[in-house]
Amino acid sequence: MIATAAFLCAVFILKGLPARADDPLVIVIDPGHGGENRGGEYGDYMEKEINPIVAKAMKEELEKYEGVVVYLTHETDVDMSIKDRALFAAEKNADFLFCLHFNMSVAHNLFGAEVWVPATGIFYSKTYAYAQIQMQEFTDLGLYSRGIKTRLNNRDENYYGILRYCTEEGVPAALIEHCHLDNSNDQPFYQKGEEQLKAFGVMDATAVAKYFRLKSDVLGVDYSDYPVPEVPVPEEIVRPDETEPETCTVEVLSVDDAAGEVTLSIRAEDKDNYILYYDYSFDGGSSYSELNPWPRPEAWNQSLESTTVTCSLPYDQPITLLARAYNGFDLYTESNQVTLDAIPDPERLKKEAELAERQKALLREAELRKKQESYQDVVVEEPVKAKEDSVLPLLAILSVILLAMVFVSFFMAKKIDLLLRGKRKR
Repeated sequence: MIATAAFLCAVFILKGLPARADDPLVIVIDPGHGGENRGGEYGDYMEKEINPIVAKAMKEELEKYEGVVVYLTHETDVDMSIKDRALFAAEKNADFLFCLHFNMSVAHNLFGAEVWVPATGIFYSKTYAYAQIQMQEFTDLGLYSRGIKTRLNNRDENYYGILRYCTEEGVPAALIEHCHLDNSNDQPFYQKGEEQLKAFGVMDATAVAKYFRLKSDVLGVDYSDYPVPEVPVPEEIVRPDETEPETCTVEVLSVDDAAGEVTLSIRAEDKDNYILYYDYSFDGGSSYSELNPWPRPEAWNQSLESTTVTCSLPYDQPITLLARAYNGFDLYTESNQVTLDAIPDPERLKKEAELAERQKALLREAELRKKQESYQDVVVEEPVKAKEDSVLPLLAILSVILLAMVFVSFFMAKKIDLLLRGKRKR
């Protein structure tokens, strides 16, 4: 009988179910930050203000299920140490603590949801089983999954204080990063008002209800037969992947000069992990594109062998193409280089053609004006020449007449002189 009870208890633990059947399920929700600790800030959004909205909605939703008691570590905007939050959960004899956060990255380039879990023993087993359900809720919502992860400090302890202290107090805990406040891929999931934030809380509560196989007459749901994943208890610390993907290669499939586009095939492999993102560079690695999600078959922790992308090329410069593939811990491997000849800018070519056509038109206009001016010169000179031709005969006639008059005058004078002489003789 004792052995059977122990076996059933172990089964319940491995499946994430509370070991006690009659006592209520105790859930503690921890809204991250508070007081002077403002958390992540981006635009009009601040973690210490939005985490409580999600937490209260999660509490209200969970209280609609049977046999559940829910506490918030704090219900006002106060400073509360991480250790005090874990102690609060232990004092309430909590079956699970859920720490709620929103994320940001240094370069504002990361996006997606992730869940951090403890790295050892039964705490890893329970929380990882729950986190898989939570991650499915995220992906069903449309968020990109950054995965379920562990992180250690330099003493091989859980890096995040809430996980470390809760483990010390014997309370399973998970840290939920809903999405990134500072990335355009995630902003549509939280920027549409308070109701959207409350929807996160309802979603979180649904994941918890599925994990603990709860039912609610109020909501009309029964998760008693929900297939909770079974996660073996690890014998050693579950360490994060600290190695880059083994391979990353890029191949040019086609180049469309007219459209200024190139189609690439990027292949990557990571035996210890899955491929999370990729980016590419056209200038030999001096600058890179924004991160892009790597395609997945179905599950959040799997990735296809390759991805195909069509992207616009910069014009009028030689291309040195590189790609990078990132694994689930944001470690990347750089690909081989591919060089491409410069593609002329169609707009520049169009403008140059238009300019050449305008220059030709101006040249034709200049030649036409020159011809017209030459024609006008000819028309003006012809009357002048005609006038000169008509004056010469006139002058000749006048000269003849003048000579004739002189001759006649001389002749008449001679006759008169002879007459006068004859008269004197008589």
